[in-house]
Amino acid sequence: MEKRLDIQSIFLLVLLSAIWGVTFPAMKIALQGFPPILLGGFRFILAGIIVTFFAILRKERFIAHSRGSRFLLTFYALALALQIILLLIGIQYTSANRCAIFFNTAPFWVLLLAIFFLPYENLTLNKWIGAALAFIGIAVMFVGREGNNTRDSLLGDVLVLGAAVTWGVRIIVLKYFPKTVGIMTIQVWQFSIAGFLLTVLGFSMEKVSEIHLDFSVVAAFLYLAIMSNVAGFLLWTHLVQKEVATRVSPFMFLTPVFGVLASAALLKEVITGYLLAGLFLVGSGIHIVNRQTSAKKANNKRKANIQGSQLG
Repeated sequence: MEKRLDIQSIFLLVLLSAIWGVTFPAMKIALQGFPPILLGGFRFILAGIIVTFFAILRKERFIAHSRGSRFLLTFYALALALQIILLLIGIQYTSANRCAIFFNTAPFWVLLLAIFFLPYENLTLNKWIGAALAFIGIAVMFVGREGNNTRDSLLGDVLVLGAAVTWGVRIIVLKYFPKTVGIMTIQVWQFSIAGFLLTVLGFSMEKVSEIHLDFSVVAAFLYLAIMSNVAGFLLWTHLVQKEVATRVSPFMFLTPVFGVLASAALLKEVITGYLLAGLFLVGSGIHIVNRQTSAKKANNKRKANIQGSQLG
């Protein structure tokens, strides 16, 4: 039987959603001074340097000795590079709010992929209903904020949706890592490989002369590298490996809620009643995903009583 999320995990998931929610307006600000692929490359190189330093400081090994581990780590890093390319190019053609909405459809891809690749995870009716409710909440916010904006490009939406699918694949792959591969190892490999690849691609496809730095651009870049990448990915990797993926992933639906709030604060966008309605639906969906039905609770309690009486 799957265990429910504990209070600490729930708190960390909400915190992570807030960190990643701020990422979307931060991307918009950082892209005012960086071309997209170089932005991704530079932030991952900085993140890679930071996590490598901490790994050395803590005397943790981050070398994968088995061929299978090296393959998974390389694949995971290449998928991250693809995810970031799709996301950063896509957000150029659409708004931060639409980006947050489409990118956080990842829980649906996790549920679909889990049917084939995580057969040991119990895909209950609660999970499907909760995910559907949360998605309706996202759709409500989408209609309320962007319904009349015809300038947003379909290309941008499709690219960001592709990034969401890639993230869903990465969540599934993360569950296949052996226990011997630590969190720091995963972070060092993914940031180093993705950072190197994106930087090389950026220098070959983009112009360095397009980089224009000011206080807001530098602050946004540091937030993306340190908070979104280092802190965010460490938290995420820890939680996905610790908990059931299909229980953790629906919390990503909170990210666009925080994204809209952050956009209101940083980009001066207006908060509407649609946001409040969407927030209620998102919260309800997450609650349903993470609770057991009364019948199942009663059945589990009855089994526990029977086992207790047999032991006595």
